[in-house]
Amino acid sequence: MSSPYGYGGPPQGAPPGRPVGPPPGVLPPPQAAPWPPQQGGYRPGPGQQPVQQPGQYQGPYQGQPYPGQQYPPQYQPQFPPYGGTGQFNGFQPPRKRGGGLRLVLLGFGILTFIGISLAVLAALLGSNGSQNTAEPKVDGGPEIVPTPTTSPEKGTAEDYLLNADVYRTGPLPVQNCPATNLGSGSLTSQKAYYERLFKCLNDAWRPIFRELGQDKPDPGLVVFDQPVTTACGNFQPLSGRVLAFYCYGNQVMYVDVKQMNRAFGPQQDLAYLMTIAHEYGHHVQGITGLFYARAVYVQENPDKKLESSRRNELQASCFAGVFSKAVARTYPLTSRLNEFKEQSSNSFGESPSTPADERTHGLATSQGFWIQNGFNVGANKACDTFAASADLVQ
Repeated sequence: MSSPYGYGGPPQGAPPGRPVGPPPGVLPPPQAAPWPPQQGGYRPGPGQQPVQQPGQYQGPYQGQPYPGQQYPPQYQPQFPPYGGTGQFNGFQPPRKRGGGLRLVLLGFGILTFIGISLAVLAALLGSNGSQNTAEPKVDGGPEIVPTPTTSPEKGTAEDYLLNADVYRTGPLPVQNCPATNLGSGSLTSQKAYYERLFKCLNDAWRPIFRELGQDKPDPGLVVFDQPVTTACGNFQPLSGRVLAFYCYGNQVMYVDVKQMNRAFGPQQDLAYLMTIAHEYGHHVQGITGLFYARAVYVQENPDKKLESSRRNELQASCFAGVFSKAVARTYPLTSRLNEFKEQSSNSFGESPSTPADERTHGLATSQGFWIQNGFNVGANKACDTFAASADLVQ
């Protein structure tokens, strides 16, 4: 089965009749369970009904309890802390600065605990240049491996964020992944581009998941240019600044064709690459349990909500950088590393004029730091943003 606007439909291997995620708009209420979370059951929240997605299975589980993630009773997370049902609370675009600087807005998705991550528009700068080295690296870019400086109690959510097993996995396997031409940026052209890139993302990350004992189905992908109903709510093309989003509720990524075209046109293919690889980074966080650990951590430390959000978003960007290294030679990126550096440092995130209490993604310079760090280190050990010093997650 497949969506009329994408491919993949429900995750492969899903039993007939079993929904792939919780009801729209909210994560299910917490149930008693040990940490790390175990599998258990949820019921739809008040007024919620399971959503029938294009290409999804429909069966006896609709409106009935179904397997899902549980939380320990002592945490009792109250979803969603960023807003009510249907409120996704994406950050406001940076204020335009003076001079002749030309801004186009882009950004990566804000993680909310209604089960969605949005990619939103922030400042975009283009550049030219080339570089071709034996070992592709961003010249002058960072190359650090964050190390925890605290020792939280073993088995806690904070301990999990700092010391997750994913940081001990090696580089992603090198992929033969030549980019598909975006052509006119039409639905057909973008769909072909995403399908090629998404296959490479799945092929690159699947061995990492298996190494961690998480032999999970690949996520789904929906490319849309008309209204779409998802497990995380209903979306219209060109809604606000949403470019693409990953829905934790059903493990499907959605891409707004019209918004991507309006933000970049078909020429800025590196922006497409980084946006999709970033959103896939949120899938990595879900599969590895980092998403759920952070949900618990924020409930324990509400004063750390914004900083934690930045660490989360910057981590997804770092994972995008690690993936970019795996496709650098065949995409290719090796002759475009100057462009990669400039776009990663200026295209995604918030400006210094963004109020401190609205900084959910990190400054553009922080985004560039972590994308490039993931690329230069080339392994997931680069992406322990929860262990990084505060000045690196501004």
